[in-house]
Amino acid sequence: MAWIRRSVLAAGLALALGAAGPQGAPAPTGDPVRTGKERLGDKASDEQRVDNCKVPPDRRGPKPRPNGCPHDGK
Repeated sequence: MAWIRRSVLAAGLALALGAAGPQGAPAPTGDPVRTGKERLGDKASDEQRVDNCKVPPDRRGPKPRPNGCPHDGK
């Protein structure tokens, strides 16, 4: 019966030590948080974009596209 107590105690101790390890969010790097699409490509140079929403005027290119942002509710 003592071996059961020791096994339970050892299992509880192992769980407690495992839970106390390093966890949480990584340290901030100072860079602004960006979405996956923002990290992977430049929106202004994307040929598949359907409008000029949130693209600076000097980066919009020659192809005519609507200027409004339909998802902004304006």
